[in-house]
Amino acid sequence: MIELNLHVIVPAVILILILMAILNSLLYRPILKVLDDRKGIIEGAAGDAAGAVRNMEKLNEEYARALQEAKRDAKVAFNEAYDAALAGEKEILSAAQKEVGKIIDRGMGELEKSVDAAKIELEKSVKTLSLEISSKILGRTLS
Repeated sequence: MIELNLHVIVPAVILILILMAILNSLLYRPILKVLDDRKGIIEGAAGDAAGAVRNMEKLNEEYARALQEAKRDAKVAFNEAYDAALAGEKEILSAAQKEVGKIIDRGMGELEKSVDAAKIELEKSVKTLSLEISSKILGRTLS
C-alpha cells in the first residue's frame, strides 16, 4: 500500500507550491492579461459601434429633415411657377381677346363700308334700271 510519510509529503507539497508559483507567473497571469486585454478591446469596439450607431441616427435625422425641406421648397417653387404660368396665360388670353375684338371691329367697319358702297351702287343701278324699264314701257326717254 501507499505509505504516507512526512518525508514524502513535505517535499511534494513544496514542489506543488513551487510549480504553482512558476505556472502562476508563466501561464495564468499572461492568460488573464490576454483575456483582460481582449475584454477591453471588445468593450472599446462595442462603444465605438454604439457611437457609430448614434452618429448614423443623427445623420439619418438630418437627411430626413433636409429631404422634407427640399420637398417643401420644391412644392413652393412649383406653386410659384404654376401661379406665374396662370398669370401669363390670363395675360395672353386677354391680349388675344383684345386683338380679336380689334380685328372684329375692323372687319365690321370694312363690312359696313362695303355695304354702304354696295347700297350706293345698287341705288344707282336701280335708278338707271328703273329709267330703262320706264322708258321701255312708256316708249319714250325719261330724264
